[in-house]
Amino acid sequence: MAGFIGLDFGTGGAKACLMAADGTVLSYAFEELAIIHEHSGWSEHDAHQYWPVACRLVHRCLHDAAVSAADVEGIAVSSALPSMVMVDRSGAPLQRAYNLMDKRAVAIVEWLKEHIGDERIFHLSGYRLEDHPLLVNVLWERKNRPQTFAQIDKVLTIDGYITFKLTGRAVCHYFAAAFYGVAYDLRNGVFNEQMLDELHLSPQILPELVQCDDIIGAISADAAADIGLEAGTLVCGGQVDCNASWLGAGATEIGDFQSNLGTVGNFGIIHQNSDFNFSAVGRLMINFPYTINSADTFVTVPTTLTGGQCLRWIRDQLAPHLRQKGQKSAYDQLTDLAAAVPAGCDGLI
Repeated sequence: MAGFIGLDFGTGGAKACLMAADGTVLSYAFEELAIIHEHSGWSEHDAHQYWPVACRLVHRCLHDAAVSAADVEGIAVSSALPSMVMVDRSGAPLQRAYNLMDKRAVAIVEWLKEHIGDERIFHLSGYRLEDHPLLVNVLWERKNRPQTFAQIDKVLTIDGYITFKLTGRAVCHYFAAAFYGVAYDLRNGVFNEQMLDELHLSPQILPELVQCDDIIGAISADAAADIGLEAGTLVCGGQVDCNASWLGAGATEIGDFQSNLGTVGNFGIIHQNSDFNFSAVGRLMINFPYTINSADTFVTVPTTLTGGQCLRWIRDQLAPHLRQKGQKSAYDQLTDLAAAVPAGCDGLI
């Protein structure tokens, strides 16, 4: 029996799914990720935990489905974006990882508007500056942590980091490339060398661009020993998490749109009008390639940071004790408590 594994790293948690060749789900595993808010506007993960979490999830999926590692033919990784993992020459994370709720680089945005111009950046990248593209965060590192910046070998997304751990190859699929912003040319699918030069950023710190369905390598012997799969198992390029969920929900035609609610909430509209990405309306949203054809198909996404994270905040602030009670989800326990209250709650909204 041939099987395939999908790994996804969101903002609030990571998950793995083992599927048969016909798409039947054989097993599923989830693990929550700690979100670190050490300073106002900062939102981080412990990047050193990503690989152990990935290994635990895959081991659980294999165990629960009673599937042999030899039966798994391929694996691919997705992650929430923007996210950033800086690694040194040995491949080790240099600092905590940025997750998509991080908003520390406000001053860098203003510097870019003054010295480069937000219009010029938008008409190259199709990405509004307010949403911390990765290159904005790289510039923040150079200004505020120059010793860290000097050690950067590659700037990766979370899924790019896991793919790197699996294969030793530093890559970025075209969907994630759009989230690097500033110097990424959305129309032509390349990093603009002139813009990088003006920013005094070396293209060497950027990963190689690949298609989502490219076979970018095979699991190394060292990675196989950790994750429980066979060395030589094929690894695909991967994609951004919302594309994966929308595709899985059946959004495959131009004009389709899907909504997903994770730690943040967003919905995406699939289209092939590249001019719209750079229009007055398009600039209010986020524009990046869509899975069915990254060369000429896009998804335009309005987003909000007030999604499922609100529920997690309620759980952690008002009912932290529920996390320790039995196997039932704390969220299900809160729902049970709410269901026991008479309708109306004496007028409470």
